[in-house]
Amino acid sequence: MASSSAPAPAISVIDAARDAIAHTRRHLFPFRFEKWLVLGFLAFLDQCGRGGGGGGGGQWRTHGSEWPRGPWPHGAEDVPAALLRLSDWLSLHAAAVALAVIGGLVVLAGLMAVVLWVNARGSFMYLDNVASGRADVSRPWREHALSSSSYFGWRFGLSLAVVFVLLFAGGLVLAAAMAWARGRIEGVTAVLAAFGLVPVVLLLALAVPVLVLAGLALRDFVAPLQLTTGLPCGQAARVLEQLLTQHPGAFLLYLLVKLGVIVASGVVVVVGGCLTCCLGFLPVVMQTVFQPLFFFERAFPLFLLRQMGHDLPGRLGG
Repeated sequence: MASSSAPAPAISVIDAARDAIAHTRRHLFPFRFEKWLVLGFLAFLDQCGRGGGGGGGGQWRTHGSEWPRGPWPHGAEDVPAALLRLSDWLSLHAAAVALAVIGGLVVLAGLMAVVLWVNARGSFMYLDNVASGRADVSRPWREHALSSSSYFGWRFGLSLAVVFVLLFAGGLVLAAAMAWARGRIEGVTAVLAAFGLVPVVLLLALAVPVLVLAGLALRDFVAPLQLTTGLPCGQAARVLEQLLTQHPGAFLLYLLVKLGVIVASGVVVVVGGCLTCCLGFLPVVMQTVFQPLFFFERAFPLFLLRQMGHDLPGRLGG
């Protein structure tokens, strides 16, 4: 007897990209300045607090074995002395340093919370408008308050985890360096200490990419799943986990295509920003001028989820 079960629909990342391009063309052209400006503002909120810092900072210039001016003006041989002075200073001002560190972390956490809360609200507002092809502000702000609050909690926890990993690894390295400067680590002990830092390096090499991928999964898939299912962030993440086990190849290909899109978009933004005398790098201006890039980038995962049976009801165009 022939099986009556229908074959599972094929998942095509390329088709999802093509649908996203058609969706972008359909809703952004012909060009309307007011719509692009509103979407540019929402795209800015969607990107707020996501990292992507600017490159091209100042360069250190070295000549021979000389170090740049700073804590070690006479060469690398002064590094142990500088570390020793730092260790002595920290010992004398331990209480003040501890209070300053705690205060700094509290202020940092507060700033992170404000930025990520704004980002969470903006992400759902922009996501709603990309899916519907509209340019609303007040309606999605009201409609997605609960979903964005749940999403914010997870984003904030993830950001704290990143900060903790970096501080933990940096603290271990600094403690080992000061112990070496005081002569507490030398000979065989120094070799063993160096091997002891290997797990720290591995922690950074593994934890940071995992946390970055978790952040990408939250924004690209969990937030849309919250809108399609009405579930809070944690339960929507479990839905994504099920989809990952069912379509691992599709998600892997999505990451590769997304990486190519990020690189190509970065080149376009840099070239366009330079051609506009750096005006194209200004916040909101950049998101408005290059709106098709950001609109497509947000629509791409929506059409992939649609193939997996999670469409935004009444929103995504055909």
